[in-house]
This record gives sequence, structure tokens and C-alpha cells, in this order.
Amino acid sequence: MKQNELSQRRKEQMAASLKKLMAKKSIQKISIQELADDCGMNRYTFYYHFQDIYDLLRWTFSRDFETLFSNQKRCANWEEWLRIILQYLKDNAAFCKAAINSVGRDALRDLCVSDLQYFMELMLKDIKGDRSVPEDYLNFLASFYLEALCGTLIQWILSDMNIPMESLIRYLHITLEKTLDSALTQAEKELN
Repeated sequence: MKQNELSQRRKEQMAASLKKLMAKKSIQKISIQELADDCGMNRYTFYYHFQDIYDLLRWTFSRDFETLFSNQKRCANWEEWLRIILQYLKDNAAFCKAAINSVGRDALRDLCVSDLQYFMELMLKDIKGDRSVPEDYLNFLASFYLEALCGTLIQWILSDMNIPMESLIRYLHITLEKTLDSALTQAEKELN
């Protein structure tokens, strides 16, 4: 096995162990030794790949979102893409909730914002259609709604997903598509 493949496999093993351990306790209570033992490695192997456990947490979310984004090309519209994101959050609910409780809402929001930027751009492009809207306003809308979407997703996780997934998709569809459509129409009239 090549060194890069082995390194990637070890990182994935550590990510899986982190998810498993975080389902039981906060990240602050997980030691590097415990994590290394769980995946059958020594501490030095961990430090070869990551600076600390929070670095592993960031890598785990980035890798998971990267995997999700590779599936995006198969989606016919942004609602299908949203369903994939929500399913990931549902499948990894304990890990996501533990991450929020461990590193805080803002840290997870920062990860979500950077990783969901592409999703927001896809949605805006889909809703914008052939309207002529200045690029700086599109960037403003993307930032504004991305913050709202990330906040909503984090609140959904913290509430133990008390809104059924399909209902949340419907609510977001109504809210995002209708308000974005209206904002883009108004921007085309006023900003050109």
C-alpha cells in the first residue's frame, strides 16, 4: 500500500474513532491515548497526522462535507442537495451535537459556512435564472442566507431534530425560494 493511501486510511480510522467516542462523551474528555487505543495505533501516529484532537475534528467535518459535495453533481436541484445534507446531519446526530457542545456553536457554524458556500451559490443560481443582478448583491444574499441556513441547521441538531426532516425541507424551500425570488426580482429593478 502506498504511503498516501495508508495515511488517508489512518486518518479515516481516527475520524471514525472520534465519532464513536464523541457519541459517548465530550471532546474535552477524550484523550489522544484513548483515541489511539480505540483505533489500534500509538499516540505518535496521531501526532504525525494531526496537531490536536480539534484538528482531527475539523478534518473529519471537512472530509465528510467533501464527500457530500462529490454527490452534489447527481442532484437535479438544490432541494435534493439539501436532503443529502440533512440526512448526513441525521445520520451523524450524536457526533454533530457533541461537536456543538464541545467546540461551541460558532466553531461549528464557521465550518458549515465555509463548506456550504457552494450549496448556497448553487441555490442562488437556480433561483436567479436569467435575471440580471449585480454580483456584489448576489454575494451579499449568499452570505446573508448562508448564516441563516447554518443557524437553522445547528438549531435543528440541538433540538434533537424535533422538526421532521421532510417538514424542514418544505419550510426551507418555501422560505428560501420565495424570499430569494422576491429579493432577486426587486434587485433587478432597483440595482441595475
